[in-house]
Amino acid sequence: MKGRYDVVVIGAGPIGSYTAYQLADKGFKVCLVDAKEKIGENVLCAGVISKAAFKRYDLPSESIVARIDSISFFSPFGQRLEYEPQDVFAYVVDRDLFDRKLFLQAKRFGVDIIMKQKVVDITGAAYFYSVKTDGKNISTKAVVIATGGDYQLQNKVGLGTAPHYLYGSQVELPVPSARDKIEIHIGRDFAPGSFGWVIPYHENTSKIGVILAQKGKTWLKKFVDQRLGETSKTDIKEIGIKPIVYGTIEKSTNGCILAVGEAAGQVKTTTGGGIFYGLLCSEIAVDKLTKTLRDGYSLSDYEITWRSSLTPELDIGMNLRSISAKLSDQDIENLFSFVKQNKFWVELLVPRINFDYHSNFIFYCLKSFGQLLGIRNSK
Repeated sequence: MKGRYDVVVIGAGPIGSYTAYQLADKGFKVCLVDAKEKIGENVLCAGVISKAAFKRYDLPSESIVARIDSISFFSPFGQRLEYEPQDVFAYVVDRDLFDRKLFLQAKRFGVDIIMKQKVVDITGAAYFYSVKTDGKNISTKAVVIATGGDYQLQNKVGLGTAPHYLYGSQVELPVPSARDKIEIHIGRDFAPGSFGWVIPYHENTSKIGVILAQKGKTWLKKFVDQRLGETSKTDIKEIGIKPIVYGTIEKSTNGCILAVGEAAGQVKTTTGGGIFYGLLCSEIAVDKLTKTLRDGYSLSDYEITWRSSLTPELDIGMNLRSISAKLSDQDIENLFSFVKQNKFWVELLVPRINFDYHSNFIFYCLKSFGQLLGIRNSK
């Protein structure tokens, strides 16, 4: 670990580890720093990742615990709609194993690892930085911040912080579910303006959760009690809760420092998922860092490129959540009834569904059902 690094990556979650491995594969001298003692422990995440992401980024298949080929949507009063494409479209992963495998991949590609060291400051100017941990000073030409929802470093280097948060609550319970199906439940009693889920996990358990703007474990308890009838099996102490970034930070670059993944707010505003957007922006970051370190290009192009790719998705997701927050259960019930009675709409909607990019589908839905739901000037 002697000498100066080309890049120090802070945060060894999946996006940080993937970024470090990609940079090392391009021949850069890379150091990966994390405050944890072990990677991949007690990760709170639904763990649903698209088949397209696995194929595009060569993700660790050993982490897959279920293959998803359908989704069931349940209305507030019990109506059901099915989405059944012709093939598997997503995988459920063991996030602990998923994170560890990406971390070990970075290590195999020669990335130097520093564990149990929290980065407390970054000082210096472009092309020379000192990354200060609890007990070390690490010299580097560039820095990647991949610390998830922790924004202390971003504030210190002038990138700002997340504007808003959603809150995801989840518990693993011995609730039987189809091994190839996700359930999405809608109802204001347990998820006002949002939704709850049941996702197959290990052989005899499911991941059950809700995501909404309000913080609190009682929302998930209501969901489990009302929809699954598992009151006696749900201990509120076992429920995990995690803030999820909702919206992007003001700046994602400053000199040769950049933020990627949730550390930049690159998270789906519809579902709160961050893996695919994080990997996409990691790919962009590695490309721009390579050009910056080798050819002297400005790293500001990273900001322009990822925002051009994701801003339409993030904006329409926020628009949808704003509208959903105003809809009553009866509004949602009317929408379910309309779709069930007018099957031709399904044929028009299905081709617009994309697991990772939601804007085309959402835009079409808002335009198509705006009058039914009392929505005006949907954009």
